[in-house]
Amino acid sequence: MTMAILDQLKKHRKKAKILKRSMEIQEIKSILGNRKGQNVKAIWGKTMKTRKGITHIVEKLTSLVVRAGIDYDNMGLVQEKREAGELPAENAGLPWGQWAEFPFHIEHKGTDYARFYPASGLEFTPKVEYYLDGLQVEKSAIVEFCLASEFPKAGEEKPLCFTVKAENVKAILI
Repeated sequence: MTMAILDQLKKHRKKAKILKRSMEIQEIKSILGNRKGQNVKAIWGKTMKTRKGITHIVEKLTSLVVRAGIDYDNMGLVQEKREAGELPAENAGLPWGQWAEFPFHIEHKGTDYARFYPASGLEFTPKVEYYLDGLQVEKSAIVEFCLASEFPKAGEEKPLCFTVKAENVKAILI
């Protein structure tokens, strides 16, 4: 085997481990608790919803520099949108669930979620990878298998926060 093939095999095995990994909410809070407001790299993934009759397993892995442990109402962009009338003058609270431990942990119907915010200071683009039956593929290879609701709509605004099911968080890198 050539070195290039061996390197690709190592990468594939590493990604397979990441896809299978799952973090507990206590582990997430432990890592982020000492890094309130700091930029960290988070990796989360999920099995995508597929069309009826599709037996393939389609997974999405997202890597993004994020912040955690901040107050949504104190974000500059949120304050600007409130002043411009694009958001309500007062925070209406969470659309679902309740804070189990503000500002890290939301609980909803017995499921734990971690709250992340886009990184500050720089523009970071999420790195998204798709897997079809465990093999990394281009997005174009899986679009026909998945529900349209699994993909962002063209022109959709970037979210001001991410609420991610704790079991979908694969890693937080400092």
